[in-house]
Amino acid sequence: MRIVIGIILALVVNFGLFMLMHHMTNSQGVDRRVTEDIRLLDFVRLKREQEQPETKKRELPKKPPPPEEPPPPPATPTPQTNKPKAPTPKLDVPRIDVPMNITGVPYLGDFAKAPKASPAPATVEGPIIDNEVVPLVRIPPKYPRVAARRGVEGVVTVTFIITKDGTVRDPRVVDAKPANVFNDEALAAVLKWKFKPKLLDGQPVERQATQEIEFKLSR
Repeated sequence: MRIVIGIILALVVNFGLFMLMHHMTNSQGVDRRVTEDIRLLDFVRLKREQEQPETKKRELPKKPPPPEEPPPPPATPTPQTNKPKAPTPKLDVPRIDVPMNITGVPYLGDFAKAPKASPAPATVEGPIIDNEVVPLVRIPPKYPRVAARRGVEGVVTVTFIITKDGTVRDPRVVDAKPANVFNDEALAAVLKWKFKPKLLDGQPVERQATQEIEFKLSR
């Protein structure tokens, strides 16, 4: 029994020593690995710092000094030109002797008493134009037989002078449709018309008027 207990104790002691030795070897390996890793990191960091190029500070170029302002140009003297004076013409003014009164002032009594000239009455040159006239006596024209037989109708425009007493003179045809069919009868009728005299400033005047005369057949 004692032998069995001794064997068991020996096994336990041996197993404990084995585990202690194994633990010690593992801890040394870990420490080696940690130190190697730290050394490797330091080496890599140093290598990177050596590989990095030194950054040179870039100096900005200095601004050039401002150019010196050129001196102002010398003032050029302006030539003075003497303008020739235009000769003043001498006018011979006639001398007028004006009678003087007692105080020495020119006497204008005779001129003030002179009668003023009355304005001349307005005169009208030629007859005035008046196309809105209404005859007091209007004689209808005769219808030409040939035109009546053929059934021809037309219009004649006549211009004429109304005299101061209201009669007609100098009639003439301005337009006729148809031409040269009713002209003679129209002129003969206008010469028989009578108009009211036109007064201008209380005086009768002549007038020029234009009238249309229609020739129509009765149906």
